[in-house]
Amino acid sequence: MKRIFFISIVAFALLSCMASSPQQSLQSRLFGFWAPIGDEVTVFKIDKDSLYYVDEYPIVAVPYQFAGDSMSLDYWGETIVQHISFRKDTLVMKNKLGEVNCFVPVK
Repeated sequence: MKRIFFISIVAFALLSCMASSPQQSLQSRLFGFWAPIGDEVTVFKIDKDSLYYVDEYPIVAVPYQFAGDSMSLDYWGETIVQHISFRKDTLVMKNKLGEVNCFVPVK
């Protein structure tokens, strides 16, 4: 009986350590190609450390930092901070001026 209890505790501890944090989960949902709602043209791509505006030439990687539920990126010397949230599959980005932009994943 003690052995079953011990194994259960160890299994619970291991599973708890393996679970991703909410921040990692939110950030990983960003990965992929995105288009504005109602438009099928891909505007940008996000991977683990950079955002790419794919509708511009040349395509340049814009590094970003992710903290909590916000993404900060340095774009041509200006720091842009976007509050990130999701409504189902829709990416919602809100800037410090309160402007909201919504994007859908491009499959």
